[in-house]
Amino acid sequence: MPQRVGVVGCGRWGLKHLRALEKVAEEADIECIVACDVHPTAFTRIGSDRILLHHDPHTLVEQFDLDSVIVATPNETHYELGTMFLNKKVDVFLEKPIATTFDHASSLVSTSVHVGKTLKSGFLLRFHPCIVDARTQIRAGKIGAIQSIRYSKNVQRQGDHTAHALDTLAIHGIDLVEFLLDGQTPLRISEVVGSRASCALTLEYPDQVEISIDVGWEAEVDVAELEVMGRNGKILVKLQEHERYEILDDEVTIRSVEPNHTPLEAVLLDFLTSDSTSFAASTGSILRTIKCVEQARLQLTAQGRSKTRELKR
Repeated sequence: MPQRVGVVGCGRWGLKHLRALEKVAEEADIECIVACDVHPTAFTRIGSDRILLHHDPHTLVEQFDLDSVIVATPNETHYELGTMFLNKKVDVFLEKPIATTFDHASSLVSTSVHVGKTLKSGFLLRFHPCIVDARTQIRAGKIGAIQSIRYSKNVQRQGDHTAHALDTLAIHGIDLVEFLLDGQTPLRISEVVGSRASCALTLEYPDQVEISIDVGWEAEVDVAELEVMGRNGKILVKLQEHERYEILDDEVTIRSVEPNHTPLEAVLLDFLTSDSTSFAASTGSILRTIKCVEQARLQLTAQGRSKTRELKR
């Protein structure tokens, strides 16, 4: 059945969503894409006459008879907009984080269940072709039992002054760990240091698996990589590369993959087509990740440098 999709927020990331939707429009049977932003100047960057324009999110669904809405606005607006669109009875894709508090995230999940509509979030790295393949290799025992995972995402660009690096950057690393460890939850936050713009986080998981996450804006060089250390070797994924990654055991192997889509295209296809083999984070996984981020942010604010603290389950 043809779909009508709206994108709310046409900044840097919203524009990426619009371009990805155009790429998958035929595959997802999209007949209409509407860009919505309260700032008219945002539309000047769209550059496509196939995308309709609208300025008011409150009238967006009714005016264009939408089936689903993608929200790519600042973090602090996600809860209010997500709640509004779910109550308008459309499926909602909220960029991460779906909310900046666990209570608001839980409320969104409850609303989606109550109205019977889909709620998904932007954990696109679950759809990164190299990570998907690496997860298969790990499950097959290629590098042995996982001992540690390191996630780094440092970018030269300036961050949004209203956002926190834990909510926007570190959250991807926490979700990837849940994906690779098949839903295990952290036992404790061992350490969290840094500031709103740059943070380092250490988590302890069952079986003495240690997780290191290092993220930030305004870095000297761009770094985006995932390293999984096993008992018999390690896997290294450069996240900008979608066609190859390294497996290091007795020798260095460059493993090639053949991606059909970029991670963003794939996560949007998953949202719009409801594939039964989805890699998407479940609502339970999303809530666990939000809880971990909230605890880390509170510890960072309260102590600057945290002591070991048990996570609430």
